[in-house]
Amino acid sequence: MTRTRDVGGHDGLGNRRYERYVAAFDWANRCIDSGYYLEAIAILDSLMWDDLSSRLQFVTGNAVDLRWNSGKICKALVGEPPSCNGGAEKDQAFREVTRNIQNWVHRRNEAIHQTSKILRSDKSRYTFAELLQSHRQDAIDGVKWLQDFDTLDTRSRESAAKRPVEQQCRICWYQNQSPRPIRYLAG
Repeated sequence: MTRTRDVGGHDGLGNRRYERYVAAFDWANRCIDSGYYLEAIAILDSLMWDDLSSRLQFVTGNAVDLRWNSGKICKALVGEPPSCNGGAEKDQAFREVTRNIQNWVHRRNEAIHQTSKILRSDKSRYTFAELLQSHRQDAIDGVKWLQDFDTLDTRSRESAAKRPVEQQCRICWYQNQSPRPIRYLAG
């Protein structure tokens, strides 16, 4: 049996999900503040996965398999890079931010999967600490793309009357209640 992402709106799932998002986003920012960029990137990827899978489920009407990763969901939404033709997403603003996330997912892969690998052809003289520091911008950009996606998603849900803004609007947390994300947008 394939496990899929649950839809909120019952049994308090939406509220529990909101609380988890707030805590995870705050932790990702604390990680950035402390120099733990790979941990921040992993948390941001998890948050993006949930937002992207929710959007894919909305535009297709089909549940999203929990085994899909963010890259596969982006591909289903906007198509294969670099052309990004096709995909289920028709809204141009969502397509643009999803393409940005798709590019970020490639950088995430490099950060998470290549940081400690040394190849025979590698001429890098960077220390491990310098390599970790090089992923700071990847973490900061992840915050930006998550905020951009959430801005669109919040507006879309408001117009569809999908959730009460005052009670469950993550953008209120992401951009207004926590000063850290704003600082990171400036890079």
